[in-house]
Amino acid sequence: MLTMLEEVVLLAVDEHTGKLRSATRFGTAYALGGALFFDLALAKKIDTGTWSIEMVDSAPTGHAAMDHFLSEIAKRPEVNTVRGWIEEAFGYRDYLEEEALRSLIERGVLRHEKSKRLWVIDVERFPVVDNKQQMHVKLRLAEAILSDTIPDARDIMLVSLADACGLLGYILSSSEIENRRARIRMLRQLETISREVAEAIADLDQHIQTAISNV
Repeated sequence: MLTMLEEVVLLAVDEHTGKLRSATRFGTAYALGGALFFDLALAKKIDTGTWSIEMVDSAPTGHAAMDHFLSEIAKRPEVNTVRGWIEEAFGYRDYLEEEALRSLIERGVLRHEKSKRLWVIDVERFPVVDNKQQMHVKLRLAEAILSDTIPDARDIMLVSLADACGLLGYILSSSEIENRRARIRMLRQLETISREVAEAIADLDQHIQTAISNV
């Protein structure tokens, strides 16, 4: 099974160009941080309250990004809120992207291509080699939103993250999203951790945009 971090990258990869997309300036970067947080929760390594997080199992998972942050959480008990760790994960956004891409390439899902533009700038692409995994993620996300059944916790988290970070537009049309807005809001409220991560991302984005506008 793919990690949610890997699934976010598959949602962001354009199947035609092989480039990673972001609907907003930092949308995909926020999604990577949120996905890492969800991966740790699904692996039962952390637990969340209304605002705080607690380490419940520090044993390594075998996933480089998850284990890196497990060690960071263990070393830094003073950072004990969802908002605090979402901000920490955002600071490692390039590392998270690289780790997810490396894993997907090793699995044979993506291929790495690099070319020169004007013989100076490296242009990197990650074409989809085997689209079954990408289609599986997209179909799960679409079904969670377009059906009326209650999805499992993992897919609820994926809906919440995709909506908060602008990834839904890569899966559904604007009219589909608008017509199912009440359904999306309902799903986002079902899991405490989904609510907290989405709110933490919104708060971080507001903070960053304010800082940028004041420069």
